[in-house]
Amino acid sequence: MYALRFGEEPPQRRSVEQLRGIEGARVRETYKRIAAKYGVEWKARNYDTSEWDKGDLPNRCLSAATACLYGVTEAAVLAAGYAPAIGFIHTGKPLSFVYDVADVYKFETVVPLAFRIAARRPANPEQQVRLACRDIFRETRLLERIIPGIEDMLAAGEIEPPEAFEEQVGPAIPNPENIGDAGHRA
Repeated sequence: MYALRFGEEPPQRRSVEQLRGIEGARVRETYKRIAAKYGVEWKARNYDTSEWDKGDLPNRCLSAATACLYGVTEAAVLAAGYAPAIGFIHTGKPLSFVYDVADVYKFETVVPLAFRIAARRPANPEQQVRLACRDIFRETRLLERIIPGIEDMLAAGEIEPPEAFEEQVGPAIPNPENIGDAGHRA
């Protein structure tokens, strides 16, 4: 996951806690760099879900964007048959594995998008973020990439994908041929 996320192998002979610390420092620096690129004043990643409106605009945009990413990632994790709670980097939360997987894609998709929207200071930033997430997920074909990405991540740890059960049956109502429009179901 480290290599996929940062494009380089993790430092050798480090504990998971040490890697988390290195990752945290890199993430904080990346937020600063992307905020500066879009001319957004950035203090720190700080938000309180119980007092949403008290958060600053960049943090509200980031929270809305990551919520969208987590939703798409959770759908892929569940569709592939993996347990969302069994994470490697994140632990102890119902969506730990979802957070692990989403982090691989976060800085190529939703973080730049959130800062770009925050820079424009729109009247309804959360709505603008959700619409932009929908578009970038479609443009980058993110949902199609997540499941193979999960398999690559697990293969790096020499974990085989689960085999289908012999007793497994197909869907009771098969999906008909779709009409070719990405925005519509078949």
